[in-house]
Amino acid sequence: MAVVTAVRAESAKRNVRADRTGWEVLTALLAGAAAVLAGTNYTLVSGLTVGGLIGATLAPIWIREARRYRGVILGGALLLACLVSTLALSTWRSATHPPTEAGLLTDLLPVISAVLCVGALLWAQRVLSPGAVVCLYAVGSFLTVTLRPQFAEEPWRFGFSIPATMLLLGACQLIKRRPRKQLLAELVVIGALSVVGALSGARSMSAFLLMTAVLLVWQHRPRTAKRTTSALLSLVLVGALGLGIYKSLEEAALDGYLGASAQERTVEQTQAAGSLILGGRPEIGATVALMIHEPFGYGAGTMATPSDMQAAKQGMSRLGYDPDNGYVEHYMFGTRIEVHSLIGDLWIWFGLAGLVLAGWLLWLATSYLGRSMADRTGAALGIFLALQLGWNLFFGPIISSLPPLALALGVFLLQRKEAAAEPSGPKRVPPAPRRRQGRRDQRARRRYLAGGPQRA
Repeated sequence: MAVVTAVRAESAKRNVRADRTGWEVLTALLAGAAAVLAGTNYTLVSGLTVGGLIGATLAPIWIREARRYRGVILGGALLLACLVSTLALSTWRSATHPPTEAGLLTDLLPVISAVLCVGALLWAQRVLSPGAVVCLYAVGSFLTVTLRPQFAEEPWRFGFSIPATMLLLGACQLIKRRPRKQLLAELVVIGALSVVGALSGARSMSAFLLMTAVLLVWQHRPRTAKRTTSALLSLVLVGALGLGIYKSLEEAALDGYLGASAQERTVEQTQAAGSLILGGRPEIGATVALMIHEPFGYGAGTMATPSDMQAAKQGMSRLGYDPDNGYVEHYMFGTRIEVHSLIGDLWIWFGLAGLVLAGWLLWLATSYLGRSMADRTGAALGIFLALQLGWNLFFGPIISSLPPLALALGVFLLQRKEAAAEPSGPKRVPPAPRRRQGRRDQRARRRYLAGGPQRA
């Protein structure tokens, strides 16, 4: 009798183990599919993307998981405040401003879809490794890269550059157990991408990659002090490095080293405003002028009036830019108000709440950079995404900035959760535990999946 009982118990254990293995495979497949679909950025209807739909479907799973990450609750509260603000602004402006042809919902759904993608990515990183999630997200981006409006004009600059960078740097994270080999792989990838970007005229992209390479090397410098470098000093280094690379690329473009097309554009932009940044992004003048003209914003789904356009043109004229060339009427105010910066677009759509949300995003990027440089824990992908987010906040339109922003939030919020779990105070991480971090992360994922369907 005892033998029969033992056999039955052993058989039950095998069945449970088989069920758990099948559950693990199914969950991994679901997480991988969610990462790929989140990266596609393919619009189904009225601004709702495929990633947003899969994120909404998986919401009962990832909402519980997202609460583990410090900062998610604050970000969710800011987003809710933005939604309330835009509804109030749109209602208020409807008396004096015409609505867009697409409508308020079509403007808001891409933002909501991006938020849902962030939740799905956070959960996917609980099931798969962060590097695998990034690679799958990049694969999804490749699937729809040809659908972008400017892809035919410059395929690499407006199409393949961001997905290729995410895929290759994400693949480098898969060799995290060997830090030296990972660093070498990241530097080789960054070098190749920088050359391709420079030859294709993607000046800002090349600058981000060069800064990423320098910061990676700085992280791996020999330890000569007992205490780590402060986060504030690290951010000062990032700023000085950015200024130096900006000046170097500007001179290289003016001298023709980046091609005739880049040289022509750089000369025109520098002569127009006396600065490459102001000449290349005259929308900054329009943003400041509109903020003075209507300090509380406009709300989503709202068109500009002739007085708004006139104020924007005057702001651009102060930078030496000629606004009477059709660009302002057709691009900036043709279908909605677009000022070509995340800060400006968030303010236009969500008012003062949008400015607070933009400040939170800037804080996330800068804190990631400062902490990574101080603790020597930053990965090439995270550094690149932080630099790109900082650029997009000032110079990137909201719609094209949403896909990399969703991935950046997934990376930054995961990093914040890991940092919160560590004891406070300065700490030097010896090489051996860092090499074993990948195994610890894998065991943590296995323990999470071992709970079965009721755990997730």
